[in-house]
Amino acid sequence: MSKSLKLLSFLYLIAFLGTGSLMVVIVNADESSAPWIATLVRNHGIVFAWHLVCWMILGMFTNYYWDLFNIGKGVAAMQAPRILLPLMVSPFVFLPTYHLWLASSSQSYLLFAVIAIQSGFFWQALFTKLSPLERATNIPWTAGGGGRSAAKATAASAQDAG
Repeated sequence: MSKSLKLLSFLYLIAFLGTGSLMVVIVNADESSAPWIATLVRNHGIVFAWHLVCWMILGMFTNYYWDLFNIGKGVAAMQAPRILLPLMVSPFVFLPTYHLWLASSSQSYLLFAVIAIQSGFFWQALFTKLSPLERATNIPWTAGGGGRSAAKATAASAQDAG
């Protein structure tokens, strides 16, 4: 394992344990808690959002390890650039989970942690449709599709053939 990968793993572990510990403090706080804990309780959404990001990244790492071990390679074959790709697309993967949490009235933190780790594990499924089309398609409502006249010409030629 390279030094950069060890550093990345260490930083992730610190962030995950730190946000998790803060969430435990927030959930167990009461009125007699210290002022800094009261501030955390008022702003628990920020801490929980960062904790959800950590769960999602854990899912991305788990997906990478799953693929790596399924092809018969071990931890020594891990490459930092291969892990950085999921991190680069993580905002796109995280936003639906975050908006789902914001719109929910559920008080279950575990539910959203599971959704976040699942979103991270299946991050590649969100981007499978992003590959270029093999053939050009004629979509009449697009700017390059020819507009309504092209759609009418296509419909007219279909009527002539049928």
